[in-house]
Amino acid sequence: MTIGDSNGASNHGWVVQLKKLLPDDLIYNYSRPGNTIGFDNLNQSKLNTLKQLNTYLVDLRSKTDRVDHIIILLGTNDCKATFKAREGEVSTHLGKLIQSIRITDWIHRSKAKITIVSPPPYGPDDQLLPKYHGGDICVQKLITEYQEICEQSGVTFVNIYDALKPRFTALSKDGVHLNEEGQMIIAKSIQNNLMNP
Repeated sequence: MTIGDSNGASNHGWVVQLKKLLPDDLIYNYSRPGNTIGFDNLNQSKLNTLKQLNTYLVDLRSKTDRVDHIIILLGTNDCKATFKAREGEVSTHLGKLIQSIRITDWIHRSKAKITIVSPPPYGPDDQLLPKYHGGDICVQKLITEYQEICEQSGVTFVNIYDALKPRFTALSKDGVHLNEEGQMIIAKSIQNNLMNP
């Protein structure tokens, strides 16, 4: 199971690239453009993963009776300028999301492993639409917070920020959405973690 935002939902996104790397695996993708961990982005609850998680899991349960891995890559939209005053809530939302997954009975019985992937970088503010200004500073803070939450929760953390940042301007035209090369870097980082936990 994968949960992400537009970079995961794209037709060349990291989930598509992961399917290329793991052709024998069934991957059920619940990425949605605009998805956050716990905010009603654009005033839409359908873009709030905490609120939609049960819907996702019920749908997934209708398709399979076991899930081995749950991979979550969220946080980009949580760092939008409109949520700046609420940045401190993002990590709390992540902790709640992990807990909500774990207490789902059939997920627990599946012994599903949870992997949290850091958000990718943002480009510099002069490359971004105003709604994304300050996003990269927010993402950098989240990486440290995510890592601490994952350690406390006993789940895996994958930092893709450091792999992408040095070349990010070549990997994203708008400073938010990655091209196919950038998406493959994410997918390979996730694959390496799955193969070498």
